Formats: sequence, structure tokens, C-alpha cells
Amino acid sequence: MGNPKNLERAGYKDKGGNIAYDPEFECTGGSSDPNDRQCPYETKESDAMGLETTGWDGRLMHLNMPSFRDPLCPRTLKYLFTKAKRPNDIRVRVLQQNMDVDDDCLETYCKMMAQLREETGGGDTSKGGPAGEDCPHRDQIFVHPISAKDAAGPTYARGLIGQDMHAAYAKNEISPQDFCMSTDSHMDFEPEWDEKMVNMWDQAKNEYAVLSTYVANIDQLGQNLNGVHEVPHLCMITFTSQVRTTATKCARNLVKPKLTNAVWGAGLSFSKCHAELKVPVDPHTPGIFDGEEFNRAARFFTYGYDVYTPNRTSFMTITDLNTIQRRRLGGTGNLGKRTYKMHTTD
Repeated sequence: MGNPKNLERAGYKDKGGNIAYDPEFECTGGSSDPNDRQCPYETKESDAMGLETTGWDGRLMHLNMPSFRDPLCPRTLKYLFTKAKRPNDIRVRVLQQNMDVDDDCLETYCKMMAQLREETGGGDTSKGGPAGEDCPHRDQIFVHPISAKDAAGPTYARGLIGQDMHAAYAKNEISPQDFCMSTDSHMDFEPEWDEKMVNMWDQAKNEYAVLSTYVANIDQLGQNLNGVHEVPHLCMITFTSQVRTTATKCARNLVKPKLTNAVWGAGLSFSKCHAELKVPVDPHTPGIFDGEEFNRAARFFTYGYDVYTPNRTSFMTITDLNTIQRRRLGGTGNLGKRTYKMHTTD
């Protein structure tokens, strides 16, 4: 309800306020007539390709991460594997856009895991893997390297990952019933984040659900914000040369993901992999930033997919991006921290 006219119609003349939300509205549209009831498309046995209709037994989880000269990329790999419940079932694709002076994401991750093994004595993935192992989960990480000089913006990078996904699908390395997540290369995660994301997706009860939002600050990881489980809710856009998603409001105490539609955020996109295979990112839009997210949202919608706000957040943005900013601009000075603030209606 970020539009001031919507707030005024709802009885809020000022910019703040809370608006009650009934999850049943997604099926009824506000009508009490049972004949008007129309819910999203719930997964059927015929869709599941011989698997259970819920959970992820027999499924893999594929993470897609574009990385532009990002020194936090190795740490993101470390966190996502060491904090996962099922690290052996995760596959990662990194579109690495580096200069020669930059640390390689995979090799630096391997060094971090070796250091963790030395500190803990080794063991399962959370302790750096078994003693003597070279680099746990190395064979589950695919890095597509290009020169940072050839980078052409976020849609170009995500589009190249999409092409890699289609190549993997052709080799039967991806199933449409696997789970796919797109995120950034500077993230931290809650323990068992992978299981939590699948369980939350199941709550939407929609085979064509895409969970998406802007993730918040690292200091909010694992927190019950304000005691009401506040989560960022995408609902604010502006018009530049394109349609741009600008910020979020807050959703509180959601019992399940909230249907949003037409507003999608690149920082988190979680769905069945058939969504990524049917609606790949357009790679023919070099240099596009404004309009990237609306383009994807519109294409998801026209392919029958529904975008939802997650009712909980299982990972957050690491906020200290000083080094990234300096590298991108070619300078050495202190540019300050780049943080992602959560806008609320309070």
C-alpha cells in the first residue's frame, strides 16, 4: 500500500499506519460467495514427476549468483554450505566477473574451509569438512569466469547464468522439480536455511510460486523484528526511464507467504526450477539496471507465475561492502558502508 492514494482510501491520511491482511483474500478476492473462490494452482502428483508434492526429498537446490569483483563471494559460499541442513544436495553457479588482481571465489572459499577445519579439527561441513579433505563441495560449485572488463550489467550476468542452467538441464543435471534460488554474492544465512526456504515455499501451496523480496541487514539475521516477525514487502515502484522497484514496506506476522505479483526483487528469488527454465533472464539487455526487476516480474506473471513476499527471511545481506565499492570505482578511499535499509509503515 505504498501509493499515497491507496493509503488515503484505506483511511490513513498520513504516511504511516498498518493495514490488516487476510490470507484468504488470495482465494476469495473479498467475495463471500463460494462460487467465486479460486485459489492458486496447488501441486498435483502429476506435476511432481514421481516425487512427493511437498518437501525436497529427491530434489536438488540450485543457487545462482552473479559476482562482480566481490571479495565477499567466498564467504557467501562458506556460509551457505556450512549453515545448510543438506549441503550435499546444493549446487551453485557463480558468474564471476573479476580482474586479474581479484581473489578467485572458489579458490578462496577452499582456503576458508581449510582454515575452518584447522580451527575445529574437521568433521561435517559446518566444521570445514573431514580432516584431510581438499575442499568440501568443490564439485558442487560451477564458476563461469569472464573479465570484469566484459561485464555489461546485472541482466547480462544473470542471463549468462540462465544459459548455463539450460546447458545443465540438457545434460539432465537439473530437473524442473528441483528448487532454484537467485541471490547476490554477499550474503549470510540462518542455520538450516535451505530446509526453511523449502518449507516456506510449500506454505504458499502454489506450484507456480516465486518467493521474492529485498533482504535486510545482517544485524537482523535470526531476529524476530519488533516481536512481530517483520519482513520486507515489495510494493513501491517509481518511474525513471523504466519502471524501477524502489523500496519496501513491512509485512508483520504473516502466517504464510503473501501474494504480491508484478513486483519482484533480484536479491532473492526462490521457486521450482521450471520457473527459471521457462522464464530465463533476458541476456540481450546490456547496461540495464532500472527496469531489470520489472522486466522479470512482468515475464513471470505472463507465464503464469505468482510472486510472493516470504513470511520469514532466512538470509541477509552482508553490509560491509567498502572493498567492493572501492574496486568497482577504481579508488582506494573510504566510501563508507553500503547498507540495505528496510522501510516500514510505522
